[in-house]
Amino acid sequence: MPYIIGCDIGTTNVKSVAFDSISGAILSSHNESYEMHHPKPDWSEQNPEEIYEAACKTLKTVTDFCKDKGELLGISFSAAMHGVLALDKNGKQLTQLIIWADNRSSDIALKLRTSIVGKKIYYNNGTPVHAMTPVCKLLWLRKNEPEIYKKTFRFVGIKEYIIYRLTGKFVVDYSIASATGMFNIRELKWDAYTLKKLGLKPEKLSEAVSPYHIESLPDGNAIGLPAGTKLIMGASDGCLANLGSGAIHTGSMAVTIGTSAAVRISFNKPYSDPMMQTFCYVLDQETYVIGGPSNNGAVIFEWLMNTFFANEEYDAVFEEASKVNPGANGLLFYPYLLGERAPLWSSTVRGGFSGLDIQHKRANFARAVMEGILLNLFSIGEILMEMQKTTTIYANGGFARSPIWVQMLSDIFGKEVKLNETVETGAVGAAMMALKALGIFKDYSEMKAFTKVGQEFDADAKVHAEYKKLSKRFNKGARLMLAHAV
Repeated sequence: MPYIIGCDIGTTNVKSVAFDSISGAILSSHNESYEMHHPKPDWSEQNPEEIYEAACKTLKTVTDFCKDKGELLGISFSAAMHGVLALDKNGKQLTQLIIWADNRSSDIALKLRTSIVGKKIYYNNGTPVHAMTPVCKLLWLRKNEPEIYKKTFRFVGIKEYIIYRLTGKFVVDYSIASATGMFNIRELKWDAYTLKKLGLKPEKLSEAVSPYHIESLPDGNAIGLPAGTKLIMGASDGCLANLGSGAIHTGSMAVTIGTSAAVRISFNKPYSDPMMQTFCYVLDQETYVIGGPSNNGAVIFEWLMNTFFANEEYDAVFEEASKVNPGANGLLFYPYLLGERAPLWSSTVRGGFSGLDIQHKRANFARAVMEGILLNLFSIGEILMEMQKTTTIYANGGFARSPIWVQMLSDIFGKEVKLNETVETGAVGAAMMALKALGIFKDYSEMKAFTKVGQEFDADAKVHAEYKKLSKRFNKGARLMLAHAV
């Protein structure tokens, strides 16, 4: 029974999942967690060595379990985007991994975003100018850490670092590269215009390769696997969530709520929004993923739980919130506790409650927070639905474990929502990409066993009509919040 492994390197944990290569059944999975560090205000970093060791441990655990299951065909990678790590000529760290949530370059990003140069960078590369993007992080390093910037031999992301540690090679797939703000999505190479503005030679970046590119593990590798074991580059976690859920055909949309959140559709050509509201990332040479990311996903509900519902179970709070009428009896929540990316693209905007009444109880607050996160995503979804008619939403991420929250998603968007049998869509997508790269399957349409739907939710038309009205109030309030940002 040959099997394939998808290794999903996320913001807070890495998970390796072994799949039967034909049926798509999960044979084994293991995850390891790690922390974010905030040494200064607006800084968000991680230790790349911890993540590398976690990845190796999950892969070793899964492959040890599967020793008697059959042949390992290969390992493919999904990874979080927008990270920057500076390495010296010996591959040693000059910085920690500066992750997507880091806002230290917000002033630089705001100035660049409103400039002609910023607009050109966005058009070429498809990633909105924001503090999350490596292009802004590198501008910050050049200005504030010039010695490190000059001394750096390679600037890499976390997947590149792990591949380098395993193989000694600096390679990056088109998908991860396209999220840096430095990779031309039409030419599929590092963008000469952007690198010139950074004063950066392409030799300081990894070689850009197809997501189907294959490397091989050498002897004595940290996972303990045989030399020659195939490593397939894979893609970014967002793009692979679309692939792994089945949301790569016209009329489908993926909504992911994990620590952060995103709404995405698939497109057959690159697209740059005139208003710079959406990203366009490469899945492969024929498929592009367009959408908007939010800083404020389940991490916001976690804040609510820690602040107001300490030591209580999530499901109990969801159930309590479900007893409250849609609209939380007039209480509206703007979830911008961590600034916001799409659709506002402001690192300084902050959230709050409006319509607060003396009659509101804690259940109203729980419902308002759940609704606020989804109404913000709906404001992104409306932009995408103007581009492409949508009939079905594929929901994934940790929130998909709550039927109450998923039904709320269906009612707010007014669309049918499908849940896959597994929420590990990033790992699924990585495995599917590997099977195509290895020639096991010629096309993703042959891999429907990997994207089986477990549950379906239908929107309540009456409730959707209420939410449609509420969304107008939300959008108006969001603009006011943005106007008052520092």
